[in-house]
Amino acid sequence: MDSGGIDIYQLPSEHRAAGINADKFITTGMVMALNILAESTKIQVAAGYESGHTMVFVQHDPGAPFQKLYSANPHTQPVLSINIAPSKDHFITSSADAIIAKHPLPICKSIWNTELKPLKVIQTKHSGQQGLQYRSDGKVFATAGWDAHTRVYSGKTMKELAVLKWHKVGCYGTAFAAVEQAADRDDAEDDGQAANEQSSVVRTVPQRRDQKAQSTHWLAVGAKDGKVSLWDIY
Repeated sequence: MDSGGIDIYQLPSEHRAAGINADKFITTGMVMALNILAESTKIQVAAGYESGHTMVFVQHDPGAPFQKLYSANPHTQPVLSINIAPSKDHFITSSADAIIAKHPLPICKSIWNTELKPLKVIQTKHSGQQGLQYRSDGKVFATAGWDAHTRVYSGKTMKELAVLKWHKVGCYGTAFAAVEQAADRDDAEDDGQAANEQSSVVRTVPQRRDQKAQSTHWLAVGAKDGKVSLWDIY
């Protein structure tokens, strides 16, 4: 019944573990997007609202009430998506407007300050971007656009790096294939042992193809037409 509230459930039991009530002092409207970060007994929740506000709540111990640590309103339209960076020190939001904003994750003391404001706000001039997703290494992130274009941005500078055009209708979701950093090291070790191990000397074309596929940062994009496109960009 609390459209501005948040419920947190445990899986697979589906037990309601905690709740965050709607803010009593800010009219946020409905919750539009959520991202959760759980480390040990500490849980952080980043939330985006219909009003354009974004907030961060933290629970330090199980059963303890959540505390609001951050609140900002960089958007003029409802927040469409939130994604916490792999570095866990910030998160980004996109909205029905053309703004993409980078926010501090308060629990990270290295970037947290008493000025409750976004770290960076960019005007992309492209409204309706959602499906925000960081690549597993945090170097780039992608957005799905209502204008049928998918855009890739630098994780560091937030500069637009690429525009992917194939779908004819609005795009709504993106997903990067996670690539383990250890894979490159393992490949190097395999190459170094090739002279001593016969099994490493011979590699068939299908094996090389599979290895390349598993080490590529694939980007999948889903659109309103029910189609999914697959991209290899960086």
